[in-house]
Amino acid sequence: MGYGATGIAGETDSDLSCVPAFLIQFLDLGFLISRLNIIRSMSTAPFHIIAADHTGITVSNLERSLAFWRDVLGFELSHRPHQTGDLASEITGVPGAEISIAVLKGYGHKIELLEYLAPPDRKHVDIRPCDVGSVHVALLVDDLDAVLNTIKASGWKAAGKAQTLKSGPNAGKLVVYVRDPDGITIEFMQPPPDLTPKLA
Repeated sequence: MGYGATGIAGETDSDLSCVPAFLIQFLDLGFLISRLNIIRSMSTAPFHIIAADHTGITVSNLERSLAFWRDVLGFELSHRPHQTGDLASEITGVPGAEISIAVLKGYGHKIELLEYLAPPDRKHVDIRPCDVGSVHVALLVDDLDAVLNTIKASGWKAAGKAQTLKSGPNAGKLVVYVRDPDGITIEFMQPPPDLTPKLA
């Protein structure tokens, strides 16, 4: 069926007669390797990104933010490092930096919460989603109304009104931005009912 060669685990064409022809190519390990090499060769950079590791968020009150991400959103606390001295200053480029950190993990991602204890001239800047430098994390949920009701009690609030996307790859998803007391934005996205994963 197209390749006439033994594929993964010794399967032959006759063994794969029930598999659609356009899928057979993906069962051939040699084909996969060749396609991976093509993708790699398309990059002009002298390096390859392996994976996304975490999203870092600077907060004003580490304990408050930790409680929200852990107790409300269900992320698991991984570890709580403390950085100061030359290490903190050299990594961040902020002279005299001292940082209390909480790293949480969950849902295939990690969140790094950072509260700077120094330098003394650090500022609280209320960045709107339209302001340069604004970033946000987007999380898929199964019940957006329940999310909004739950986070309201934690000091977070919706920045606007939930809207259903009309076009593009996310068409049909109900989305809303919410902001915490620091002005940090999270986007929550609820897929259409027929595309929402069912949890056991």
